[in-house]
Amino acid sequence: MTSLQFPIVRCLRHDQFLRFEHPRGLRLRAERGALWVTVDGEPDDITNEAGSSRVFDGDAGLLVGTFRQEAVLAASTPCRQSNWRERLGLGPRAAARLA
Repeated sequence: MTSLQFPIVRCLRHDQFLRFEHPRGLRLRAERGALWVTVDGEPDDITNEAGSSRVFDGDAGLLVGTFRQEAVLAASTPCRQSNWRERLGLGPRAAARLA
C-alpha cells in the first residue's frame, strides 16, 4: 500500500481493502454504507454503520473493507496544536532566551 495523505475520502467496492499501519489517533468514519474493520490481534471485528465514526488509539494495524455493497470512508488524523513559540517560528534556543 502506498502512503496516504490525510484527510482522505475513499469509495471502496466490496472487493477492495485499505490497510493502515500504526493508526494511533486515526478517526474512521463511514460516510455511506458499512465499514468492516479488522484490528490485528483482536478476535472480534468492528462494524461502522453509515454516519458513525471511531477513533483508534492503538498501534495495531487495521484492515478496512466493506460488506456486500460499496461504502465511502473518511479517514483523518488529529491535528497537533502548536505552541506560541512554534507559531512565532522560534526554535528552542530563541525561546529559552525569551523565557
